[in-house]
Amino acid sequence: MSSSAPIDLADHDLAALQEARDLLGRARQAAAALALWTPEEAKRVAKEVAAALLPRAEFYAEWAVRESRIGKVADKIAKNQIACTLTPNAWDQVALGGVRRNDALRIVEIGRPAGVVVGLSNSTSPVATIMFKTILCLMTRNTLVISPHPVALACCTAVTNELQAAIEKAGGPAHALQILTRPTVEATGALMRDARTDVILATGGTPMVRAAYGSGNPAIGVGSGNVPIYVDASADIEAAAAQIVNAKNFDHGSPCSAPSVLMLHASIAPQMQQALARQGAHVCSDAQALQIQNYAFPGGKFNGKVVGRPAHEIAQAAGVQVPVDCQALVCPIAQPQAGHVLLKEKLSPILGCVVVPGMDQAIDVARLMLQHSGAGHTSGIHSASAEQAVVWGAALDYYRVVVNGSTVHDSTGANTGLPYTFTIGTGYAGKSSVDCNVGPELLVNWKRVAFPLPGGWAGAMASGAASAATSAGAPPSQLSTLTPELQAMVLRIVQEELEHLR
Repeated sequence: MSSSAPIDLADHDLAALQEARDLLGRARQAAAALALWTPEEAKRVAKEVAAALLPRAEFYAEWAVRESRIGKVADKIAKNQIACTLTPNAWDQVALGGVRRNDALRIVEIGRPAGVVVGLSNSTSPVATIMFKTILCLMTRNTLVISPHPVALACCTAVTNELQAAIEKAGGPAHALQILTRPTVEATGALMRDARTDVILATGGTPMVRAAYGSGNPAIGVGSGNVPIYVDASADIEAAAAQIVNAKNFDHGSPCSAPSVLMLHASIAPQMQQALARQGAHVCSDAQALQIQNYAFPGGKFNGKVVGRPAHEIAQAAGVQVPVDCQALVCPIAQPQAGHVLLKEKLSPILGCVVVPGMDQAIDVARLMLQHSGAGHTSGIHSASAEQAVVWGAALDYYRVVVNGSTVHDSTGANTGLPYTFTIGTGYAGKSSVDCNVGPELLVNWKRVAFPLPGGWAGAMASGAASAATSAGAPPSQLSTLTPELQAMVLRIVQEELEHLR
């Protein structure tokens, strides 16, 4: 037996709280240094840091899966690579600070960084989430303090330290990025409630996001997913099956935007189930579906052991035999009703399946799903009819509706016009402050110096200035009439104001 003394949990909790306070104190000092940067300098450093971490994508993907036992190495490599390549370049043409003007409305705008950002990192994409949030904060001249999910603490700590080293090598300040190495609930709460925190960027489970909103500090939060997908009679069956199975198997079904329940139009249901099987899914019998259900939701409670695990491993544990390379477990739901556990989010390759006579009944099932989770997040539809797709989108409280695509990838900006992101806002339906795909724009506020319009509102309406300013074709132009000296003075004043607030 070990002779070491038992761990004093009270001492551990006190040390965690003290660490949270120390992190924020150092973060405020770093924020003052970052506020002196120009937007161009911030973007340059962000790109250098991202490039430095790109070769480490595989290393950290393997570590994250090994430590957390969630997801698939190949897919986590892809996530890490995307975070390091798309993030620093996606907003090249977007002003993330500085001084600009809106000619139509005669407004001069002055960008102000938030200051200190507290970022929550989830269990399903721990490293990619930290990379993404770090690059967002660098581009917007903000410091970041990470509170990681405990199941991936070691890899999160290591990648944070490596990112900070890359920041300093690129010319950034010490403590621009830090991590809570004792991520207790109390310490994370202390980070979120502290007056030195300017905004919380929350990614994770619903309880933690709710805590972020109840902290007394501004929060940008996301809610949980629970994605319904309707396949109507006009759908391209083979293409739909391939998209659905690939999305469900990506990272072993752990993304919150992975398909959760299929609604198949009765006229194509048998062909669709056969197509799913050809794509590598196992379509369960009613008895097998019950076995899977009982393992995934013993006593009606979700079994966290299924999160991000391979389909064959889940099936074997449930007593169902499937091939080792099984991509998904399709579980029929004969009588969908409120409270049915397979209508809940599953974060795994388990996929509910309901046969419906038409869209109205599919909408009814999706609304049953909304009683559990997923409001404001993502849904999908496979149909040859644009009208059907729009009706589906209008009928349900999901703020991203992916048409004939992969809900996992297309909801985050791949193959669609949606903005690229790793963090999906769920809007008022999902009890979030934002309904959009979260980007760096939300980490910058703009002061607006407003000059009189010729003729006031009547003159503005007569000249079309107001409508011109809000049209997609007339974005604010970069300030051209202020001298460089005056622009520098304005930015220095902003920095002094931020220093005063600290």
